[in-house]
Amino acid sequence: MPTSCPPGRLPGPAPAVSRPRSVDHHERVSSDGVIGWIREVVMDCAEPWALARFWAGLLGGTPVQWYPGWVTLEPPPHGQRLSFQASTAPPGAGAAKVHFDVLVGDLAAAHDRVIAAGAVFVREHVSPRPGPAGEPVSWRVYQDPAGHPFCLVLR
Repeated sequence: MPTSCPPGRLPGPAPAVSRPRSVDHHERVSSDGVIGWIREVVMDCAEPWALARFWAGLLGGTPVQWYPGWVTLEPPPHGQRLSFQASTAPPGAGAAKVHFDVLVGDLAAAHDRVIAAGAVFVREHVSPRPGPAGEPVSWRVYQDPAGHPFCLVLR
C-alpha cells in the first residue's frame, strides 16, 4: 500500500538539513575547501547603461559606472549584484552572454584548483580601474567543462 506524503515530498527518510554557517569572506583559505564566492552575475550587452536601467526598474538598485563599458547595479538589501559589460560580439554561437565573477583570496591557488577540477584557462586581464592603493587588479577568464565562461577575481 502506498505511503501518503505531504505534497512535494517523496516517501522515505527526511532529507538531511544543513545549517547555515558563519562565513568570513576575507579568509584566504576556507575550512571547507572552497576557493571563493560568486560576487556578481555579469551580462554582456551592447548598451550597459540601458540594460542596467532596465533591471534597476524591475529589481531596484542604483546603476554605477565602475569604468567605461562596465556598469554595476548596486543592489538593494537582499538583492544580487548585477553587472553589465559592453560587448560588440553579435548574439549567437560562441558569444558569451552571462558569466559569473568568483572572488578569491589567492588567485594562483584558485587557478590551480579550477584547472585541476577540469576548467580551461582562457586569458588574463587587468582592470582599467586600479585597486584601493592604486595597484593593478587582474582577473582570469576560464571555461567550465561544459564551456561556460567564468572569471576568478582577486578580492
